[in-house]
Amino acid sequence: MLVTFYSRTGSTEKLALAAAVGAVQGRALIRLRRLPDLDAPRTLEEFPDHRETLQRMHREYVAPAEADILRADALILAAPPGFSASSAEWAGYLDMLGRLASSGALTGKVAAVVETGDESTLRSFSARLSEIGLAVVPSASLDARALGYKVAAAAGKDQKASPID
Repeated sequence: MLVTFYSRTGSTEKLALAAAVGAVQGRALIRLRRLPDLDAPRTLEEFPDHRETLQRMHREYVAPAEADILRADALILAAPPGFSASSAEWAGYLDMLGRLASSGALTGKVAAVVETGDESTLRSFSARLSEIGLAVVPSASLDARALGYKVAAAAGKDQKASPID
């Protein structure tokens, strides 16, 4: 399972980590990836109270690669409140998903979006994943850990035999 997130303050990182823990509890192997800042020095300037957190995330995480997506049975996305699927930080990643889906490389994969407290963010990303052609596991107000577990279970099912509830 690939858990991809973007975080500037560490809050969304914590939710992504919780989803990853749930996935591990569901017996999934995970890869945790952070989308890079478009302009890292500027981001550090804009969030001076979170400088240490940002610098740590820059050291600890790599960006998701096509190989990460192809190896994963499921994808979990975590975006900060106020972001949408058209946000510049997410554009390249979502475009890569679309390209891979159009070639058939994502057939059978499931995806989910971590609830970060902003309904419009959740709807935007869920809709984009559906447009791409992924089976979206609804968050149904689950906390991030429970969602990770649910996605791990859904990824283990034969998607054609059993719809996602």
